[in-house]
Amino acid sequence: MKTNTTILAAALAAGALAACGGGGSSGPATTTTGQSGSTAQPISLLAAPGASVGSPTLTGDVIADSLAFTNNMRAQLGLSALKQIPQVDTAAANHAAYMYDNDYIGHDETAGLSGYTGATPAARVAAAGYTTNSVGEIAAGIGGAFTSSTEAVDVLFDAPFHRAIFLFDTTGVGFGQGPANTDTARYSTFVGDFVDYVQQTPDYKLIAYPYNGETNVSPSWIANESPSPFANAPQYEGQTVGYPITLSAAGSGAYSNVTFTITDPSGNAVPCEETDNSNNSEATRLAMCVPFSPLIANATYKVSVSGSLTNTSIPTAQAFSVSWSFTTGTATAVSNAQVAPGKGKSLPMILN
Repeated sequence: MKTNTTILAAALAAGALAACGGGGSSGPATTTTGQSGSTAQPISLLAAPGASVGSPTLTGDVIADSLAFTNNMRAQLGLSALKQIPQVDTAAANHAAYMYDNDYIGHDETAGLSGYTGATPAARVAAAGYTTNSVGEIAAGIGGAFTSSTEAVDVLFDAPFHRAIFLFDTTGVGFGQGPANTDTARYSTFVGDFVDYVQQTPDYKLIAYPYNGETNVSPSWIANESPSPFANAPQYEGQTVGYPITLSAAGSGAYSNVTFTITDPSGNAVPCEETDNSNNSEATRLAMCVPFSPLIANATYKVSVSGSLTNTSIPTAQAFSVSWSFTTGTATAVSNAQVAPGKGKSLPMILN
């Protein structure tokens, strides 16, 4: 019986992507910088409205609620809403059906198999009649029926490499699900295709998640993602660890000399595994730190990140230092989720 969740995130077929965040209710985020020239702008966190944007209106429909969830998370971080595109919905639904028919979770399709509509995400979107400069795909397979209409996108968003694709500057999206399924020996399937890259986040802004002032953050996460945030510490793979903390850059952003400092309410340092593009080529425009142990429930944590950034607007590495805080919620049971790699590298590379 399949009792695990299998999740994948694919790279975009073309274009570059970006993201950023910060701001909230537990005190202002702070920023200091070392500038590479007199005309350089300071690198800071994008102001995030946070919980003031309200909660998504859910209907119980997986497709509608996945869009509502995604746009609500983006709104909390100060990012624009994605437009739902019918042809892209069709491409996503076609691939979800293919995965269900073939009891397979992945991004590639094989000609001749049931439900084949295109070998790659970009090919399937084109086959559905939509022209775009970029396609990024996320996909999930869950044994048995979905336990909620937002289960798939929620679990995908928690996984740091997958989270990144939600936060890039695409402007359109389509979601699809496979046939209704209550058999735990079979996958319920879900696909999201993100399209139309248009950079909106400035090169001098970074997005932090959890955002500054966020409350009720999960204290823990199962480290089962591929690429693995624990590639250099494989003993933690598959274990229950702390909730991933991420910092995403815009455009062609690349990090160097990144250092995360996380402290608990007593001021104790929280050890975590740091990953960015300097030690993992899959971490395009992404820096993260995943605590080795679950965080304390109902506790406020402070995060400081320093390093250097380059991109189109910052050709010479510019130092930055950003700080923010968030508060965990009550510890809850963690689902036994398994995250698998995507396929077909292209810009921007997110997963294998």
